[in-house]
Amino acid sequence: MEKNKIEVPLLKTPKEISDLLIEISGVDIFKKSRVRNIVEHRAFFCYLLNEKFELGPSAISAFIRTQPKLKTYDHATVIHALKKFKIYKTYREEYFNILEGYFEISPDADYKELPKLERLLNQYKEIKLKYNNASKKIKRYEEKLNDFNELKRKIKSGFTKNEILYRDLNEAQMKIYDERAALILKSFNWQKPKNEYEIINCEA
Repeated sequence: MEKNKIEVPLLKTPKEISDLLIEISGVDIFKKSRVRNIVEHRAFFCYLLNEKFELGPSAISAFIRTQPKLKTYDHATVIHALKKFKIYKTYREEYFNILEGYFEISPDADYKELPKLERLLNQYKEIKLKYNNASKKIKRYEEKLNDFNELKRKIKSGFTKNEILYRDLNEAQMKIYDERAALILKSFNWQKPKNEYEIINCEA
């Protein structure tokens, strides 16, 4: 790989960077493979977009996923690749330093806005998540308030607490309740004092 034999163009888009990288290295970085050489060059590509293009993980992921074979390359994978590249470079430092020298990068005006748009998108997602969580809490509070108002209405009706709770039971629960209540009511009858007492004959 001799730099003086290749004209170094000014790169303005991620596609131009990926095309040049594939041409120079002979490595298809968009091939779905865990082969070490491919993984390292793909991580190097993520590094270029992050360091030279100032793109964040989500924006890098969005570009890579335009490739048919890497539809699942999400932002977490990009973050992992960026971390791993620091390790890859330690034992191939000379190679990657020479390779990086081929990439004269000046982002197109549209791409310069991507980091700002990415931050706005992340802020939007965060606000949306907070809004959804708040909406769920409000809904739960409204349900509790409705239950409280219903209980308040029942109390004003003159029913006892058990009578109020009884009206919220389903048919099967009411049947069990009625059976047990019937036994309790019978026990009250057993406890009533008798008007006539049994006469016991003690004569021998």
